[in-house]
Amino acid sequence: MGKLICWPYEKPAAYEFGRIIAELRRLGRPMQQVDIQIAAIAFALGNCTVVSGDSDLAAVPGLTVENWADAS
Repeated sequence: MGKLICWPYEKPAAYEFGRIIAELRRLGRPMQQVDIQIAAIAFALGNCTVVSGDSDLAAVPGLTVENWADAS
């Protein structure tokens, strides 16, 4: 990984944050706000996030999670 891209947290991600946190509360699945923000940005950008060793994000309904640390 020679390049790190940082995506901004903008209005579409804020809307997704509200949707995700409401769904997680409905399901009784607490999660750290930073993880919800990462998921919200991923949904706002087209639903792909790359995570290394963070299993919490897998609990977000509908989110596609790729763990490149486990790729063989």
